[in-house]
Amino acid sequence: MRSENKTMAEITLKSGKKAMPRIDLTPMVDLGFLLITFFVFTTSLNEPRGMTIQMPAEGTGTAIGHHVAMTVLLGPNHQLLYLTGEDALNEKWELATKVGFQNTGFRKALQAHQQFIQNAIKQGLRGAKLNDQAFILIKPGQDSKYEDLISTLDELQINGIHQYALMDISPQEEAVLKNRI
Repeated sequence: MRSENKTMAEITLKSGKKAMPRIDLTPMVDLGFLLITFFVFTTSLNEPRGMTIQMPAEGTGTAIGHHVAMTVLLGPNHQLLYLTGEDALNEKWELATKVGFQNTGFRKALQAHQQFIQNAIKQGLRGAKLNDQAFILIKPGQDSKYEDLISTLDELQINGIHQYALMDISPQEEAVLKNRI
């Protein structure tokens, strides 16, 4: 028996000459286009989401009812101080409550404030109107982290609070933060 020494891709013609095989690349090109289409499609669905912040126009300030006001001072170590109601408008920082973002401390404070507003409307508190909503004044301190500001805005969005203002912190409020936190 005679053994022939042929390779797999070798084609022998009837005339005994060896010819190069023809490889069809069409399926490979089709697969390449399918992969490209898949990756383009999936990356266009994975767009980053952002939070829109509407900045106020220049001009006079907005009058806020005492029962809807809440002032938040963002301090170091993911801690904050807050005042609500007349205490917030009169800046009685000795009565401020200290909470953090862990264990939903700030979320509970926002929910309690919203409940206070609803009770004020039900009881007919002077100046309370049916469509009153919480208005939060956010004042980041020098030692606060950007992450805390984002967490504050997230908590406002979670609780359905759409009226807030980012403000500069006063030197007196900065001193309160240093003493209390």
